[in-house]
Amino acid sequence: MKHIKRLFVFLVLAAAAAAVINANTRFFKDIDKNIPFIGENYPQLAEQISELSDRVNEAISHIPSPSEMLAKIRGVELPIDPEDTASNIYYSSDTMLTFYSARNTSVEINEDNELDVYGVTDPEAEKYLVFRFLDESGEVLDQYVDASDDEGKFRRIMYIPDKTHQFAVFTGPERYGEFSSSVYDYIFLEQTADGRWQVAVSPVYEHNTAEYEKPKSISAAQKSTYSICADEASVRELSASLTGGLTSDYDKALALHDWVCENIYYDSDSITGSTNTAPYVASDVIETKRAVCLGYANLYAALCRAAGIPCNVVTGYALGVSGSSAGSWDASNIESTEANHAWNEVYIDSRWVIVDTTWDSRNRIENGEAANDGNVSHLYFDANLRFFSANHKILEYVR
Repeated sequence: MKHIKRLFVFLVLAAAAAAVINANTRFFKDIDKNIPFIGENYPQLAEQISELSDRVNEAISHIPSPSEMLAKIRGVELPIDPEDTASNIYYSSDTMLTFYSARNTSVEINEDNELDVYGVTDPEAEKYLVFRFLDESGEVLDQYVDASDDEGKFRRIMYIPDKTHQFAVFTGPERYGEFSSSVYDYIFLEQTADGRWQVAVSPVYEHNTAEYEKPKSISAAQKSTYSICADEASVRELSASLTGGLTSDYDKALALHDWVCENIYYDSDSITGSTNTAPYVASDVIETKRAVCLGYANLYAALCRAAGIPCNVVTGYALGVSGSSAGSWDASNIESTEANHAWNEVYIDSRWVIVDTTWDSRNRIENGEAANDGNVSHLYFDANLRFFSANHKILEYVR
């Protein structure tokens, strides 16, 4: 009996030691490299051990600390050391979709009850703009074609047709030919009882504002973790090469955003189950160049942290993701607590800048084929929380 107890204790200690090693190193994840004999002679076993390593660390990441457990039991928020709290200057605007000055669109209703659209875009790749008014079924009620000036600036004032539900913007390099969606499933219009038009406010905006304004730890947003592995050589080297020569954190965050959007492919096949699960550990995403939203968000956070910029991964509910609602909020998804998407908040100049590299990337892998249109969107770089809330609901800040 004593031998059985000793064996049990030994196995528990061995499992605990393995869990600690797994959480703090890549020994088991890279078992094929660390023990070449296994990788060369038992590749399938090595792959299974690597996948198990990911699953174990995913489970470990959700285990609360004692202080977090106590706060949960008491039903209170875990306090953050005031010396470690990020102050948050909240930029507020009822008109701007994004605060990125080089590419942005503003939408407002003027005194004459018309839609006033203005902003700046790429004067070459996005010189021409198509503005469309759509009804609830997605049918086009009216559209206008316009062009930006040589600096990329544009402005158009338009009559709003009756029964308008949604306003969309498409852009292209030529007046005639193919246009890609620039702003879609994003701007909704509604009429008040007296016939005045207004840009609809998302039903989750108030919730998002409360979550966004909560104090957040700077040190936690700078850590290197198993999946946000900012200390990994491949992450550090890539981050340094992309930010070298740049002086402002804002420009560094933009450069990292653009690289991720240009080089990482959203693996739709992994969602349908036709290929293996897409990697979500930052270094693996760099190596394979494929991911889904969590992989995009972990990589962006790791690159920012490696550059010395605090960055959080945010999980939440987004419209139109993984078979969810096509583009509108209803009673079920407004109250949803189940995440289906991930994005980032990066801390720059005393404010949390919202970034969604997944939705700004136009790269896709579908049916085994990789495709991209050579462009990067900036609609979700430094996004305005008011408009970001049109299709994103904040649920949790990942530790």
